[in-house]
Amino acid sequence: MRKPPVTALLPALFLAAAAPVAAGQVESLAVNYNIDLGPLTVTEVTYRLQVAKGAARAEARIETKGISRVFSEYTAKVNGESRADASEIAPVQFRLVRLRDGKTREAHVDWRGQGEIDYGPKDKKPERRERLEKALNADVIDPMTAVLSIGSAGKAPCPSVQQIFDGRDVFELSLTDKGTGRLDAEGYQGPVRRCEVNWLPIAGRAVERNEPRESYDVDFAPVGEMPSGKTLWIPVSLSGKLKGLRFTGYVTKLKAQQGGAAALSQE
Repeated sequence: MRKPPVTALLPALFLAAAAPVAAGQVESLAVNYNIDLGPLTVTEVTYRLQVAKGAARAEARIETKGISRVFSEYTAKVNGESRADASEIAPVQFRLVRLRDGKTREAHVDWRGQGEIDYGPKDKKPERRERLEKALNADVIDPMTAVLSIGSAGKAPCPSVQQIFDGRDVFELSLTDKGTGRLDAEGYQGPVRRCEVNWLPIAGRAVERNEPRESYDVDFAPVGEMPSGKTLWIPVSLSGKLKGLRFTGYVTKLKAQQGGAAALSQE
C-alpha cells in the first residue's frame, strides 16, 4: 500500500512555533509532531534545523505509532542541505532512507549547479525514467528546501507554487491564500495565515498509478527571519481527509533559537 502523500511529504509541510516571534534570524529549530486519524495517533515526526554561514541543514524522522504499526511498520529518515544566504534559498543535497516492514529503500538527490541534478537509484523502467528526468527543470527543489522556500516565499506563505523532487516522484505543491485568523491550540496560540495546500503528481510512480490530487488546510505562523531577511512562516496545524478518513497534524514540542534572542520552547 502506498504511503500517503501527507505522511511522505511531512518535511515539506511541518514546522511550528510556540507563540508569535519577534523579528530575528532563526539559528535552530527542534520540533515534534503528532499525526492523528480520528482519536488515534498514527505517526510521529521530529524535525531539526540549523542555519549558519550561508547554509541550512535539516533532518527529520517519520515513524508510525500505535495501532498503525499492525498494518505497516514505516520509518523514514531524511537529511537535507540548502544554500541560505542573503539572496536566495536553493537546494544542495537531499537524502532519504525508508524502512518499511523490514525492507530498506534509499534515495539521494544532488544539485550540481546550472540546472544539473544527479539522483539515484535510477528507475529501472526506461520510459518512466525518461518522463521523470524531463520533469527535472531548474525550478525543482527537494522537500527540505521546500519547507524553507514555502515559508519565506514573501510577506506570506501563500499564494505560492513549488515543484519538488524526492528522488522518486516530481510533484507540485500549490498554496492558496484563505486569509488570516487565530489558533488557540496546545502547541501554538496566536495569529496564523491560513492556506489550502494542493498536492499534484507530475512525474514518477504516483502519476503511473493515477493517484488523485489531494488538498489539505494548513495554518502557518512566523518564527523569525532567514538570512535573506524574509520571514520564515511555518505550519502549526494541518488537516484534511485521507482515503475518506479525517486526519489532523499538530505540534507537541518546540525549541527555537534566534540570533541575539533567548531560546523559545513549549511542550
